[in-house]
Amino acid sequence: MSTAEKVRVAVVGAGSFGQAHLRAYAQLERADVAWVCDADVDAARRTAAEFDVPHVATDLAAVLADHEVQVVDLVTPVALHAPQATAALQAGRSVICEKPMALDLSEALLLADVAASSPGALLVKYHQRFDPVHERMRDLLAEGTHGTGLVAHIEILGDHLAALRSREHWRGDPRMTGGGCLFESGSHLIDLAHFWFGPAARVTATTHQLAADNPDKGEDTATLVVQFASGAVMTLVGFWGAPGWDWRKEVFTSRQVRLSVETGDSNALRLRERDGTDRVLAVEDDWFARSVRRSLAHALDCAAGDARPQVTVDDALASMRTLDAAYRSAREGRTVELA
Repeated sequence: MSTAEKVRVAVVGAGSFGQAHLRAYAQLERADVAWVCDADVDAARRTAAEFDVPHVATDLAAVLADHEVQVVDLVTPVALHAPQATAALQAGRSVICEKPMALDLSEALLLADVAASSPGALLVKYHQRFDPVHERMRDLLAEGTHGTGLVAHIEILGDHLAALRSREHWRGDPRMTGGGCLFESGSHLIDLAHFWFGPAARVTATTHQLAADNPDKGEDTATLVVQFASGAVMTLVGFWGAPGWDWRKEVFTSRQVRLSVETGDSNALRLRERDGTDRVLAVEDDWFARSVRRSLAHALDCAAGDARPQVTVDDALASMRTLDAAYRSAREGRTVELA
């Protein structure tokens, strides 16, 4: 298939992230979005009408009955990822799967086995790898231009407290999402750390529910220390009871340089040196939407056979292993070694 040919897509999930994907597809010439699928038929119809998508379904079977659908894009709760991806892969379709790929590592490993025997590709959407600022950080660390990465510090401070306290809202419900702030928000940053530093060697973590006061939900607070095989160490702190949102990503190098990603509507990579030098190396405006669009464009190219995945199934499994080790560490009160 040439790069000029369309790829027929079904978007499963009509919520806010499904709509973010649809906005991206609307700007991709290669995308031919034919279906919006959601258990809530009214939501599916509204979303399909908004994005001029011709077909609506309430279950995946109806989508898979359209044999021209090449890609199933899963933007559904984590509990549905593995069963829906399994059905689509067994039907020979490629799957774009929102992160994390499954509720836990054992489920992720089973899904990886299904993907290995399918003609379709499993493409887990860790879109932060597709942001040019994050790519520039990776390249600087790989080149050693400013020294090797020694210590990384990441903070995820945000306000999901109302959702955690709600008995009806899905957010933070381990049965639906796998866990709380570490699983939902931390999983993106764990993957980004793998992107920068390579495989993890050992993990120590704590998880707590300090503010939500809801035993049916997961943690609102998490701390994580990861030592990588490269020798770098990352600390991660997450709290879902903060006012507003604040993301902090810093790397300190062997040459006493600080590289920091300042994240808001835009992403900016700032360098600070010991001699007082302070300059911005890269900026990406509207980074979230643009990284989503780049990741989906790449996924369509992969599904068409015109590119090799930049995020492989093994990459996704590595992030799941680190996440699994973090929860084991928190439960057992010990450091977990990764082979």
